Amino acid sequence: DILSRTGSCLGIRVGAICDHICRNMPAKAGTKSAFGDSSSKDPKKGKVQQKEDGGEFLNIAAMQHNARTFAHARIFSGVMAGCVAGLLKYEGLAGVLVFLVITLVHSTMIFVKMKFNVSRHFPHARDVFVSQFTHGLMSFILFWTLAYDMVHIF
Repeated sequence: DILSRTGSCLGIRVGAICDHICRNMPAKAGTKSAFGDSSSKDPKKGKVQQKEDGGEFLNIAAMQHNARTFAHARIFSGVMAGCVAGLLKYEGLAGVLVFLVITLVHSTMIFVKMKFNVSRHFPHARDVFVSQFTHGLMSFILFWTLAYDMVHIF
């Protein structure tokens, strides 16, 4: 299985040529074809799902791994922003602005690290900037109040 041998950290895109080659390969004796009519109509059967536009394939397991990894990075970004805002005694909207700036800078760094090819790793390009935003916000509020209280109140 060519898709299961590739790395799970990246979303794998396989063109129509590979699909054509795999469909036209003769099946082994006594086995069922992986491209039968029943499996092509039910997208939940396999790990690979075809995109609607362009005939590209997405490795769903890799996309889920990317989303989980990005959620961890977003939480880390919120924790760092909360510590910075708390230690520097930012209050009110100034603290929220610190979170927005740090999150935007972090998302831009991830965008550049992916060499501006977001569709290879996520279903939509906007996911780098808006996905998992609330997870980072909750961590930010927790660490913002914790750092502010520990340094400036106690």
